[in-house]
Amino acid sequence: MSTVHPEAEQFLRDYLRSATPEQRHTFVRRANYDTGEALVRFVLDDPTTDRASALAAYWILGAGYYCRYASADEVPEPDRPTWELLRLIEERYAAGYWADHGIGFDPTDDDEIDWTEGEGDDPEPYPVPDVMLRAVPGGLVDDEDTEDGLPLDVHLRYSALLRG
Repeated sequence: MSTVHPEAEQFLRDYLRSATPEQRHTFVRRANYDTGEALVRFVLDDPTTDRASALAAYWILGAGYYCRYASADEVPEPDRPTWELLRLIEERYAAGYWADHGIGFDPTDDDEIDWTEGEGDDPEPYPVPDVMLRAVPGGLVDDEDTEDGLPLDVHLRYSALLRG
């Protein structure tokens, strides 16, 4: 989901703007973050996005990895925007920025992945805030029949735009 194809990116922005909270949650959990981080950020900048989606994005973006850096100055330049986004997610999450649509997410059990497991025994220079370690109670979102976090029909239209 690269910005190389402006029509395709605009199509996805339009889709995400009108998507249900569950569709946005699926996108956040299943998007390719290597190429779609800007669109994940787009979803996170909308306060109607569910808080469970924000928590999922936080962990998928690599909160466990980035906690090794105590400040932005320590983060290698290409990774600094992600470190800063993680801090913004923490601030917004603690402030109640996102909506509660009844969607659940557990960072210790996300399809049998425990995002909170440390990458070593050394204490982190930047500890993950306790609130980011707690599960959001609610229902799980069925993401069957999706591709890269998009309903199949949306993914097909998006793929066609990428091909030009």
